Amino acid sequence: MARMAAQLVLLLVAVAWQSSVASDAHCQAGYGYAPNSSTCAQCGAGTWSGEDSTECTRCIPGTWSAVAGAGSQSTCTKCSVGTWGSQEGSPTPDSCQKCPAGSWGGAEGLGSLEQCTKCSAGTWSSEEGATDDSVCSACPAGTWNGVTGSNNRTHCIDCS
Repeated sequence: MARMAAQLVLLLVAVAWQSSVASDAHCQAGYGYAPNSSTCAQCGAGTWSGEDSTECTRCIPGTWSAVAGAGSQSTCTKCSVGTWGSQEGSPTPDSCQKCPAGSWGGAEGLGSLEQCTKCSAGTWSSEEGATDDSVCSACPAGTWNGVTGSNNRTHCIDCS
């Protein structure tokens, strides 16, 4: 009887061990394995993980998230129109920077400075964070500039 009880205890321990291994094989949404570990830990701000994931994924450039334990990429908020952000895994909107003077950003979620559209040659703008090309002013009559992305009227020179 004692031997049967011992075997039953061993069997229960083995089943419990298998259950813990199976449940630790993947983490619940919003969690991923901690570095150098097989223990699930909550994803930090700027990251997310779906159900049955083993790691937290960084929000892509042009987005940010202040949510810790995010369970989907939809928590990554796009940088607003007129701004861009190149940082992966940003936890704050501070990583979104205004498109510089001489350019504009017409869409949310721009992931690089190069995605800001430069004012065309013959125009200029001193406004940062512009959202459309209406900010680009034509050089005064009798002047011209051959530069795209001009940020100052003084770049318009006499045609003569």
